[in-house]
Amino acid sequence: MKYTTYLLLALLVVATASCKNMRKAQGSSLKPKSEKVLTKKLLENSVSATWFGARAKISYTDEYSGETFSANIRMKKDSAIWMNFKKFSIEGARILLTPDSIFVIDRINNEYLAKPFSYAQQEYSLPVGFQGLQALLLGNPVFFSKETEAGVDSTQYTLAQKTDNLNATYWLDDPTILLRRFLVDDFRNKRSMDVSSSDYRQLEDKQQFSYLRSFNLKSPDLGKMRVDIEFSKIEINTPQEMKFEVPKGYKKMD
Repeated sequence: MKYTTYLLLALLVVATASCKNMRKAQGSSLKPKSEKVLTKKLLENSVSATWFGARAKISYTDEYSGETFSANIRMKKDSAIWMNFKKFSIEGARILLTPDSIFVIDRINNEYLAKPFSYAQQEYSLPVGFQGLQALLLGNPVFFSKETEAGVDSTQYTLAQKTDNLNATYWLDDPTILLRRFLVDDFRNKRSMDVSSSDYRQLEDKQQFSYLRSFNLKSPDLGKMRVDIEFSKIEINTPQEMKFEVPKGYKKMD
C-alpha cells in the first residue's frame, strides 16, 4: 500500500440554531421533538477529551482488494492526531496531522510525505477541517449549517441540514439520543460518506463512546470503499506520546 492509502485510512478513522417544521414518519410511534431539544441532547452526549488514546482493528475493502490492520491512535485536542498502522506486528506507516500540516512515514517503501493540511482537503475533498476530524474521531457530530430540520425516521429521530453543495443527515436513537448514523452527501462532486456507530460503552468518566464504526464511501475518483473500525483500550485525559521522526535515507514524496 502507498502512503496515499495510509493517509486516506487515517482521515477515515478520524467524518445549529433555527427550529424547523417537524415531520413524523408514517407508522412511527415516536413523538416528534424539536431541533433545539435534539441538538441540545446530542451535544450533551458528545465526548469531551483533552487527550485521547486507543487501539483499533481496522478492516479496509475497496472494489479490488481488502486489508486488515491494527492501529494505535492518539490525539491532543486542537493540536495533533497521531496514528500508526501495523500488520503482523510490523509497522507499515506512521501519520501525524496538525491544524496546518500532514506528515506520513511509509516504512514499506522508505518514503515520507510532508504537506500543508489543505493538501488533504483538496486531495480527498474533505468537508471538514482539523477540528472536524477530531470530532469524528471521538464519534461526535460535525454540523455544516445553522439551518437544521428535525424529523422522525421509523424508530429514530433525525436532524437534516443543507448547504450549497452538501446534504447531511444524523440519525439519533430513542431515548438516549446517541448518534447512530451520519450521512454526508456531496452532491455536486458525487461523493458521499455514510458512518454508522454502535456498541456504545461508558468510559471511566461515564461518557458514552462508540467502540464500533463503519464508514462507507463513494466517489468518482476512488469508487466504493468500506472501513470498519473496532476500538479497544480507550484512554481519555491521559497524556499520550506522539513520537514522529523521519528515518535517514527516506525519500520525500511530491
